[in-house]
Amino acid sequence: MSDFKEVIIRRLQDRIDAGAMSAAAVRIERRGEVLLDWAGGTYEFDKTSPAIDTDSIFLVASITKPMVTSCFAKLVEQGLVDADDYVAEYVPDFAAHGKDKVTLRHCLTHTSGLPDMVPGDVDFRKQNAPMSEYVTAACNARLLFEPGTQIKYQSAGILMLAEVAERITSKSIRHQLADQVFCPAGMKSTHLGWRSDFEGRRVDAKVSDAEATSDWNHNSDYWKDFGAPWGGAHTNTADIARLLQVMLEGGVSASGERVFEPGTVRTLLTDNTNAEPNLSTASRLQESWGLGWRLQRDGGTGWYGSAVPAGAYGHGGATGTLTWADPASGVVFVVLTNGLLDAEGSTLKACGNIAASALCG
Repeated sequence: MSDFKEVIIRRLQDRIDAGAMSAAAVRIERRGEVLLDWAGGTYEFDKTSPAIDTDSIFLVASITKPMVTSCFAKLVEQGLVDADDYVAEYVPDFAAHGKDKVTLRHCLTHTSGLPDMVPGDVDFRKQNAPMSEYVTAACNARLLFEPGTQIKYQSAGILMLAEVAERITSKSIRHQLADQVFCPAGMKSTHLGWRSDFEGRRVDAKVSDAEATSDWNHNSDYWKDFGAPWGGAHTNTADIARLLQVMLEGGVSASGERVFEPGTVRTLLTDNTNAEPNLSTASRLQESWGLGWRLQRDGGTGWYGSAVPAGAYGHGGATGTLTWADPASGVVFVVLTNGLLDAEGSTLKACGNIAASALCG
């Protein structure tokens, strides 16, 4: 085992030993060759809990977003929508409070002006509300700024993309993801929401003491099966690597099945925010987005770590997850933990930096 692998494992094991997370798994590939596939820790924050393995399932939170936007891009691929269509063309109630000029592209690139979470989000969770109530709240929401003038991360926009996709196809977004992305990509251990075979394989997400006994936290039956299009996917490191590898291969899976047309991959990974004509200079310099995929900028600013090359694409999740792929070197990096991104982001970045420094020459 080369030094960079040992250093990454030791970094994650140290955080497990410190109690910051109970479990971590990391997978690194280069041009399809698996260089590191490791898992450590336990399913629960209890040392007597069973040890996880590389097949263990994590709630990956916002890594769900590029899964959903990639699936949404299939509708563009099929000629059913255009990215510059207005959301209100498909969901008329969304036009309320001046949102009639919000486009699908705005939702895909976090430039819509919508708030991150819909107003009343926590109350909806406490009430175990259905998805329709979140959609109604998004339709009633007021914009924080004029669409296309700023970048502000927004889960509400991803919710509206899912709603549009469901209205166009008359199929739930979880079934569209399974049929259009997960199955053809060979992602057999991935699902939006709960699946019975995940029982006994799922790593508990970290929750606050106040939330631990609630029936709406990340480990509750409600949230596990809610299937939030902005953060409800369950998966493992191997399956995320499969999706990233599909993108590296121009839309073709390891088995040779075409998941996306080449032009769809290009559209998903093109810097759409740089081309936004009304975007403020500050926002343009702040970050870059494809369609749901966050792109690494020159200078290495962002979630992934300063050593990760410009042009890499990926996403992170609040439950302590991070993934990226570098087209130039063919490196795929996936780290899944239950340590919470806000607290452990530096650890995840450090692991990415170690991998990128060794492999992305």
